[in-house]
Amino acid sequence: MVFIPYENPNGEPIGDYNDLVYQIFLEKFDMVVGDLTILWNRSNYVEFTLPYSESGVSMLVPNKVDDSKNMWIFMRPLEMELWITIGGFFIYIGFVVWVLEHRVNKEFRGPPHQQVGMIFWFSFSTLVFAHSNKNVNIRKQLDQR
Repeated sequence: MVFIPYENPNGEPIGDYNDLVYQIFLEKFDMVVGDLTILWNRSNYVEFTLPYSESGVSMLVPNKVDDSKNMWIFMRPLEMELWITIGGFFIYIGFVVWVLEHRVNKEFRGPPHQQVGMIFWFSFSTLVFAHSNKNVNIRKQLDQR
């Protein structure tokens, strides 16, 4: 950490406290420690910490947009191209399953819109639902044969 005084070479302040807060917003400074008063116009540019002591000393950091309330935040870990590829493969696999099943499985038959819906439903259900089988005693099944 480096102390950078907010003054000119003559020792006079370069600006007022509002200017200092705005410099954090412009990312010329990373933080400010001092006797700044929390005001509504300053809180538009920075986040204030709680005072560390009774003297009211606080720290200011740049205000960041809160993405935790964004409904699409789950897509952030992967690139958009990868999500598009995943979606394409799910549709492709659904189509392949439809080609293999539509002649022998009644659920894959019907009007075209129902068949397209089944392709999407199969892909979605495979992704979302946990498919499981009953625990079967294989030895018991083999003994019955």
